Amino acid sequence: MASIVFAWELGGHTGHVTTLLPVARAMRARGHEVRFLLRDLMSGADLAGASEIARAAAPIWVGPARYANPLNFGQILHNFGYQLPDSVRRLIDAWRERLQGADAVIANVAPAAHIAARTLDIPSFEISQGFHVPPPTMPAPPLRHWEPASRAVLEAADRAVLAAVNATLVAHGAASIGTIGDLFAGRAMLLTYPELDIYPERGPADYYGVPKSGEGSAVPGWPVGRGPRVFGYLYSYFAGLEPLLAALGRLQARTLLLCRGANAELVRKYAGGSVQVMNEPMAVSRLLPQSDLVVGHGSHQMTAQSLLAGKPLLMLPTQLEQFLIMRRVVRFGAGLGVDPSVPDADYAKALQELTASTFVQKARAFAQRYAAHDPDAALATMIGRVESALERRAA
Repeated sequence: MASIVFAWELGGHTGHVTTLLPVARAMRARGHEVRFLLRDLMSGADLAGASEIARAAAPIWVGPARYANPLNFGQILHNFGYQLPDSVRRLIDAWRERLQGADAVIANVAPAAHIAARTLDIPSFEISQGFHVPPPTMPAPPLRHWEPASRAVLEAADRAVLAAVNATLVAHGAASIGTIGDLFAGRAMLLTYPELDIYPERGPADYYGVPKSGEGSAVPGWPVGRGPRVFGYLYSYFAGLEPLLAALGRLQARTLLLCRGANAELVRKYAGGSVQVMNEPMAVSRLLPQSDLVVGHGSHQMTAQSLLAGKPLLMLPTQLEQFLIMRRVVRFGAGLGVDPSVPDADYAKALQELTASTFVQKARAFAQRYAAHDPDAALATMIGRVESALERRAA
C-alpha cells in the first residue's frame, strides 16, 4: 500500500482539515499509510477520526504581508513570500525533506507541496472549493472586479512568483510552469459547483460537489412566531449581529441561530421569544429542510448546503472569499447580500424580500439540478483517481 501525505500550508480555521479528513479516513480504511502536514497542528484535532492520523507541522514562510487587499492569486502568494527566490528555495527544500518516502500528496491550499512533489516526481492533487485554484491564465484572474486592476500590475505580480518558483523547479530538474494556475492543472478536484465557482472564466473542470459535512446533534424546536423559519450561523464578532437580531425579532421570524461565544446578555435578551440564539451546534441536515431561508456569512459549505436544500440566503460576508461567493449567489438570483461596509443596513427589508417566489424558485432550481448528486460516489471517484495515479507511478 502507498504512503500518502495530506498537506495544508496557507490560510486559517479548521475548514482545511475538514476538507482533507474524509479523503484521509477513506484512504486509511483502504490500507494506505496516511499522515497530515498541517499549518496549525491543533486545527481539527477534535474531529472524528482525526486523532487516528499522524500529524506534523507543515513548513511555512513567516514574514510581513505585502498586500492588505490582494488583487489576484499572484498577489496572495506575495503575502507568503513566493516572489522571493531564496525563500521559495528554502521552503521547497523543507517540503522535500518532509515528503521523502511519500508516494502521493493530497493538498488543500498548499502550493509548496505541489512544487515539492513536482521536484520529487510524485503525483499531487489539490482538493479545494476553488478560491485558491486559479485557472491557468496569464495573469491569474482579478479577484476584486469592483476595484481598478491593470493587467500590467497583475501580470507583474504573477511573473515575480513564476520566476522564483521556476528557479527552484529547474534547479531540481523539473519542468518550469507558464502560469500560476499550471501548478494545479490536471491536479484539482473541486468540491463545489459551477454556480459557486468564484472563477467563472475557468471553463470545463472536475467538479465533485460538496462532501458530507460534520454537524452538531442539537435539534431544538422552532420558536413561536408569525414570520418565516430562519436558520442561521453567524460569528459572535459580526458587527451587524445586534441589528440583525433586532430585525428578526421585529418580523417575529422563527429563528434558530448558531452563534458560538455570543454575549450572554444578548442570548438572555432574546430567550423565550421568536429568536433563539444557540451555542450548541445543531443538526443542519435535519433543520435546513424545515427552514424557509438561511442567514450566514457566505461560507462555501453552508451556502452549498442551503442551496441543495432549496433555501434562499441572506449573506453577510466578513472576508473576500465569502464576498465572492455572495456575488455568485446574488448573480444567479438565489439570495441577497449585504456588503460589510454598508452602514445601517436594512436587514428587515432583505429578509422580507427573500420570501418572494423568485428567490425561492432559483434556490429550488439549484436543488433540483443537483438532486442526484451522491457525496459517497464523488468520494469514491476521487479515491479512484488518486489510486490510478499511484498505480501508474508503481508501473
